[in-house]
Amino acid sequence: MKHLSVILSKDKTKSLPNLGAWYEALVMSQSSFTNVKKINIMPEQESGDVRKAHSMESLVQTGSDVDKASSIPPSPSVPSKLHRSWSGKKRNGSNSEMDSAGSKGDKSKRSSKYIYDIHALFEAVEHQDLEAARCTLEGNGLDLNQVNEEEFTALDIAVMSNNNAMAKLLLSYGARENPRFLLRDTRGARLNTLINEAETQVQDLTTKILNANTTNNNNAAISNKDLEKQLKDWEWKHRLYKRMKTGFEHARIPDRPASVTLYTTSSSSLLVEFEEPTISNGAAVTRYKVEWSKSADFCPLCGEHILYDVRDLSYRIHGLDKGTKYYVRVSAFNMKGFGPPQIPDPGFGVPSSWRDMDGSRPRASGKLSKIDELFQIVRDARPTEAGEMKTTSPRASPNQVRRTMRKSLKNFFQSAPKFQKNLKSRGVYLASMLYSEDKILVTTEDCLPVVEVDENFASNLHQEFLWFMKVASTWEDIDTMRLDLERSNASSASVVFRGQMLNAAAQLQSALGIQDLGQLYYEPVRDQHGSTVITIINQVKDPRIIQTTSLKWSSISRMQKRKSTITTEAPSAAEMLVNSIQEKILYHNNSQVPLSKGLYVGYLKLRSSVDTIRVQVPQKAPNVVPHIKIRNNPNVSKEEWEWIHSIDNCEVREGPTKVQEQFQRSVAAACKTLLKKMGVSDEEAITHRICDLEVIELNNEVCFIMLFPPTSSVCLGPGTAHSEWLASEDYIPIQVHLFEMIHMATYHSDFIKRYTRLSSILEMDALIAQHMLREAFSDEEVKEAKARQDQITDFQAQLDTTWKGMRWIMDVVQYARDKQIKGGVPLSVLCAPPPSPVESPTDAIFINNDRLIKESDTSQLHLPLPVNGHSQLTSALTGEQQSGVLRVFPAYNSGLAKGTSVKLQVTVKTSCQEIINLVIQQLNKAVESRHIDAPLYPEEQWQDFCLVAVIGGKEHAFPDNFCPLQLQNPWTQGHLYVQPKETGLSLLTAGPSTAV
Repeated sequence: MKHLSVILSKDKTKSLPNLGAWYEALVMSQSSFTNVKKINIMPEQESGDVRKAHSMESLVQTGSDVDKASSIPPSPSVPSKLHRSWSGKKRNGSNSEMDSAGSKGDKSKRSSKYIYDIHALFEAVEHQDLEAARCTLEGNGLDLNQVNEEEFTALDIAVMSNNNAMAKLLLSYGARENPRFLLRDTRGARLNTLINEAETQVQDLTTKILNANTTNNNNAAISNKDLEKQLKDWEWKHRLYKRMKTGFEHARIPDRPASVTLYTTSSSSLLVEFEEPTISNGAAVTRYKVEWSKSADFCPLCGEHILYDVRDLSYRIHGLDKGTKYYVRVSAFNMKGFGPPQIPDPGFGVPSSWRDMDGSRPRASGKLSKIDELFQIVRDARPTEAGEMKTTSPRASPNQVRRTMRKSLKNFFQSAPKFQKNLKSRGVYLASMLYSEDKILVTTEDCLPVVEVDENFASNLHQEFLWFMKVASTWEDIDTMRLDLERSNASSASVVFRGQMLNAAAQLQSALGIQDLGQLYYEPVRDQHGSTVITIINQVKDPRIIQTTSLKWSSISRMQKRKSTITTEAPSAAEMLVNSIQEKILYHNNSQVPLSKGLYVGYLKLRSSVDTIRVQVPQKAPNVVPHIKIRNNPNVSKEEWEWIHSIDNCEVREGPTKVQEQFQRSVAAACKTLLKKMGVSDEEAITHRICDLEVIELNNEVCFIMLFPPTSSVCLGPGTAHSEWLASEDYIPIQVHLFEMIHMATYHSDFIKRYTRLSSILEMDALIAQHMLREAFSDEEVKEAKARQDQITDFQAQLDTTWKGMRWIMDVVQYARDKQIKGGVPLSVLCAPPPSPVESPTDAIFINNDRLIKESDTSQLHLPLPVNGHSQLTSALTGEQQSGVLRVFPAYNSGLAKGTSVKLQVTVKTSCQEIINLVIQQLNKAVESRHIDAPLYPEEQWQDFCLVAVIGGKEHAFPDNFCPLQLQNPWTQGHLYVQPKETGLSLLTAGPSTAV
């Protein structure tokens, strides 16, 4: 069977201009390509204004059949200027005038290939050859939204043929339908016209062939073969049109979109996500409509949006009013029209952010402008003899790279730089680790480029290393800082050493022929002989920029072979440097990769030493703390954050909304997973807390809710070994100050570059000012030096204030370690089933993970019954340990309403004293948050309370070390209370088998 010929002459090729997001417009053309009418459509706006799409009918203009033509936007994969007319060459040859005219078109190789690809695409779609269509689409960037002579796009043919697999493939490449057929009945009418035309042609050609058979001559025989070929083509067309019409008639409007979910993304926007309908109803879905309104009946509409790109089934609604309910619905569209809308559950969203609770501003707000203003003031206040500070400190441009390459040609005629091979004891060195893909830059002796800083530096390098970490963000200012030091003639050990470090960095810049040396590795290499190597790592995209005879590119695998030959028990610093090449390159790559968009829970745990505090971070992501993703939406709404605070402050008056309950469960589940990953046991887990101070916003797309251990374990002491506080070998300790710079280099790169540049310059100016003050002789010199020192101190104070506002980790640590406020929501409270933790009235007594037990439900209130001596309790923190939820009432003067209670998630190893501590702590918070005039019980008094069970009118107190969930016999009508021991209740000597 021969395939339908697609015939288009150059003057009939349809032009495809870009369309806005309002809707697809039509282009009304005359008989030639050059005479085109265009409908002006408002372009898509990228701002936050609310947009409303026009109806399809209003965008379609009617006209005569001769004038009608369609215009479809080019697919995203096609270059903007790649709009070429294409020949209508038939699949099995051509004898038509149109085909002959088409063969006289562009003869260039590129144009011919493009024509062939368009032809091949239509042929694959019409023959339903999915693999051929995929190969054609992957071949090059062609405009798959061109139309054939029947004014159908490839997607039109696939949809009307009910070939969903082909339609989805085309949609994945940005295909669209011809908007001419959006109006009702236009598609069916066009198919009827084509079918009638094909039938007429088949009949006429059949008659001509029969008449030609009666004539016996050679010319008639040749003409007869041509007629038979045309007849086969028209017969194929007729069958194709009939198949398309059958598919069109059997199709119905699509079902509702599936899994419609609404998220609050900011104080002025909502995000709706959805999936395609589960039932296609005979036609592929080619677009979606999102509508939103302040009214539940969607009258009037606030706006609507037509989503053409079905590759991303989500839409963010901008420009909404903060704190206002917006109802949203989504409907799908196929060639039969829009189907019924689907409403999410819940059906509305309220634009808000956790910041709306107190009106706080983002940490980074206004910080860049403050640093820029301070930089200008510092620059203007510098002495006239000081080196010039450039207004900005950009990275090397392509022109600078070319100048560097030309400059490096001088190295052919200069002496080779003095790289160190044998490192001296107690010496300090600077090493460069430049790599490009699988190669690394080494000297001619296959050693890493290492230059000497100081041959014998006995002081602690901590402050100097931290300062040099800042310098690594401003390599362009090396010469300026060196010049300032030389002019100052300062002789202090710190100033001299920093000058030597600047000289070593300048030496590396000159030897390598580049200005940007890269990023410092977070820890120097030290051997047993006292040699110290500070490593700078950078990736070079183009190895050709390094033009020097003293260096060469060598494969990293070759350097790794040298590592296997090092067998000494006490390797030197040079050997340790070679051994760690792969580790340092991996660190450099990982430290620059930000997390994917979403909300995370992060784990914060530190360890202090004599002069530093270190934080635990994962090796695969050293720019963030250990973490687990909660969800893809990074925003925490006001509604969600209020619920967390109500749990922490015991202010719950009614059950949570569905959004609040889902948020609590998601956070609790993420905490459970993270603590298990960190090797924290169930007993330790319930004592951990989540930070309710703030949501840490790393940037606009990544946010963290911090999780930290009890107050005494947030920062471990100097004597703690790595194995006791690092979860596994997958985690490394990094100094907090260095971590902050590494972290901000990824998430606030502009800020950290400007801050570190100004900070490093001010530190050098401060050292020089101190030296000038010591060298001052006359009263005037002393006064001038003192004024300059005070001025720099004031500049540093202003800069530190700006820096402190960005240091979220120190604020969280201070909050977590504060023994007075006991900050954070305990996981024992967070993991209790909602609503929690305080409620009134008192009908609810105990709760497990499955149901709430009320006095009105049964006269026998009990904990889960034991089986073979073990409680039947469902695990809430992990699936391995038994745990459950207890409700405890205060039996002391708490100052709160009668019937107030606290629900706690506990394990079988949670003691009575731990339960008492948690209950009193939560009730203290409730009193403070409500500003109630009631006594607060400090931690040292908690041991004066006991846990009491009231059963059958009798009171029984448990020992402090007893674990309530280890009871083997069921509870009968009873409550749990916390009350003072001084009430003189009889003690029940309870054990694992004692009945209560």
